[in-house]
Amino acid sequence: MDVWKAIEKRRTIRAFKKGVPDKLLKKLILAGARAPSPGNSQPWEFIIVNDPAILDKIAEVKYQSRKAAKDPEEAALRQRRVYQNSTVVAMCHKKNGLAHVAAWLATQNMALAATAEGLGCVTSTFGGEYKETVQKLLGLPQGYELATVLVMGVPESIPQKREGGVDREDFSWLHINRFGNRKENL
Repeated sequence: MDVWKAIEKRRTIRAFKKGVPDKLLKKLILAGARAPSPGNSQPWEFIIVNDPAILDKIAEVKYQSRKAAKDPEEAALRQRRVYQNSTVVAMCHKKNGLAHVAAWLATQNMALAATAEGLGCVTSTFGGEYKETVQKLLGLPQGYELATVLVMGVPESIPQKREGGVDREDFSWLHINRFGNRKENL
């Protein structure tokens, strides 16, 4: 699948039939490692998380974070279930400058590569004490932090349309030179 088709077809997937085979996972991680980074610093680190005990703990932290955010019980449970039947890669980076941007660019490369391979993925983010807990579970050394956890696999289903958001083809979100200056046609 070419890059334009992958961009068009990429969807957030929250339920998987099975994870990513190791050979393909290596290819996806290499796609991430080819992302641009400030000054070619390549500040990212990738952690494949395949220990069921660690995965269960991360899923529980996600569930607890969503409960604390006052999500309905079913929504919080859905966040925990995302980790079932999947492959998980923690996207980490050095704590300096714009390193977090590079980690997210690597994540996007991996998401598009996964889409091109017929896979689905979702980013699972953590903040505050929940992020600190996941960082400890992953054994991150001082000077590094978690950007996101990328959960990937063979999708149970792929939505044909994006859920929520704006119509990405009406350009109502596009401004010229200054916010509020709109142009009907580009």
